[in-house]
Amino acid sequence: MKPNVEAAITQLREGLPGKNVQVAEDADGGAHVTVEGLEIGECFEPGVSWVGFHLTWSYPDAAVYPHFIDPVVRYVGSGPTPNQHPGGALPAALARGRYQVTGSERDAIQVSRQSNHWNPATDTALNKLLRVLEFLRSR
Repeated sequence: MKPNVEAAITQLREGLPGKNVQVAEDADGGAHVTVEGLEIGECFEPGVSWVGFHLTWSYPDAAVYPHFIDPVVRYVGSGPTPNQHPGGALPAALARGRYQVTGSERDAIQVSRQSNHWNPATDTALNKLLRVLEFLRSR
C-alpha cells in the first residue's frame, strides 16, 4: 500500500474510534475500505450501515468517490424517491446495484456525492466520509 493510503487509513481509524475499519489492499497500492456500524439517520431502516469506498493509489490526488452502503437499507423518509427499484425506492444521489466493495463485487447502494470543489489538502478520506454521513442523515 502506498504511504498516503496507509496514512488515510490511520486517520480513519483514529477519527472513528470504536468503529471496525476493514481494509483490502488492491494490486496498485490503493485499498478498498469498509467501515462498519455507522449511523446513517432516521430516514433509513435500519439506521446503521457499513460504508465502503476505494482509496486509489493516487490518493490524495484523486477524490474519494463514490461511497457505498448496505443493500438491505430501505428509505423510510418523506422526501421524493426518484430512483425506483423493486428492492426499495431511494432519494436522489442513491442507486442500487452491484459494486466493488472491499475488494469484491457485491450488492450495495451507491451514494453519489461528488466533491465539485475538491481540494486534496482538506478533502481527506475521513472528511469525505463524514460529509457523506451528514448527507444521508439529512434526507
